[in-house]
Amino acid sequence: MTIIAFLSFLVFSTYFSPLTINRMNLLLLMFITFIFNSSYTLFSINDGMSIYNDWFFINNSNLYFINIMLMTVMLLLTYNSFYKSNNMYFSLIMLANTLGLMLFPLINDMLSLYILIELQSYSLYMLTGINNKSFNSSRAALLYFLMGGMASCLMLLASYFIYESLGTTNLSEIWTLSYYIDMSLFNYMLMMALLFKMGLAPLHRWSMAVYNYAPTYMTAYMSMVAKMSMMSFMFTWTNNLDLSIMYMFFMSSLVMGAYKPLYQVNIKTMLAYSGLLNFSYLLLSMIINSEMSSIGFYLYLSQYVMTHMLMFLMMLTASYYMTSPMSEWSPLTFMHQLNFPNKALSGCLMMALFSLMGLPPTPGFYAKLLMFTSALSANYMFESLLMMFFSVMATYYYANMMKMLMKNPVATMNNMSPVLAYMMSYMSMLLLFMFVYLDTLLQGTYLFMM
Repeated sequence: MTIIAFLSFLVFSTYFSPLTINRMNLLLLMFITFIFNSSYTLFSINDGMSIYNDWFFINNSNLYFINIMLMTVMLLLTYNSFYKSNNMYFSLIMLANTLGLMLFPLINDMLSLYILIELQSYSLYMLTGINNKSFNSSRAALLYFLMGGMASCLMLLASYFIYESLGTTNLSEIWTLSYYIDMSLFNYMLMMALLFKMGLAPLHRWSMAVYNYAPTYMTAYMSMVAKMSMMSFMFTWTNNLDLSIMYMFFMSSLVMGAYKPLYQVNIKTMLAYSGLLNFSYLLLSMIINSEMSSIGFYLYLSQYVMTHMLMFLMMLTASYYMTSPMSEWSPLTFMHQLNFPNKALSGCLMMALFSLMGLPPTPGFYAKLLMFTSALSANYMFESLLMMFFSVMATYYYANMMKMLMKNPVATMNNMSPVLAYMMSYMSMLLLFMFVYLDTLLQGTYLFMM
């Protein structure tokens, strides 16, 4: 359905405006999400099943990731559908990227892994540099292309070695044979390639530069959806991946994500490091690999997407209240620009910051609580102490952003899109009252894992 829609929109793009194409794409994604949620039940594929000549494997755990990625893409596309859109092919490239995102958690073969990661990467390269009038956007796209190409070469090299040794590229067969043959080299190379693509520390410097140079809209897309897809693949195959490499990246990302933003004034860079810190928590839940940590993984990923979505939407809508935005593609860049005359908008942004800090009753508190509980239950005492220490350290730069919001506004009051206002108010209320539905969400997550 997604491929047919892509070809259809490619033809219709000749006759319709970019804004119309974006709205049609949004309606299509809504329809796909509805069909997706209506086509399975919680207990229908409990043991999983393989499709397309065993290239993909479906079970209840990876269906959750497809659902949350579709919802994230729709929320981001909503902004682009009710704001000015100057490029005709933006939503078409995003639709191709969405196809890769939907299939990424289901991967069961090295060939499909490489094809889909390149489908996702090349569409992101084009989306990053699609605003070719911006020098920073073109620079970000080129840097992203060079660094992504290095990771792809590493992944191809790992695929070559494994095929030469075993004569198969099927991941299920590879993991089965790993009990009899030493596959540590393959594990190291595959993990390094995936974590390098995600931009986690200590291989994170290039991703910070790309997130800073890219338009704010694409920074939001890369920091949430692109990372989430690769994280979903690793979570699906946690039992077979090398945990020592994952532990090294967890420690590095935890330290860098809490320490480096203390000296930053660029909000996009601060949020990129904040994502680094949050994904280090998710890495620890995969290292623990227990039932409680898996539930914590789902809950933490959900609140991360919701909180960062609200943060980036605030940064994008800041152009309505700024007399002199930094640029057309990134209106809000530095902390001194956090002066909104709209007090409701400032309150929504503070609610997102409270969730990132982990203060009750926001969902960030319950997600961190579940993470700490699962770590302590598995006797990860030292890691729990480090998480608490660096989590407290990270509250400093979140609180500093709130301090800037409390200053007297210097911008003029303007009207914003009612659709965006409704989205942000709804997500803010969800952040505030999510604890009411927490028991139901945890029960639903447990059913997904069965």
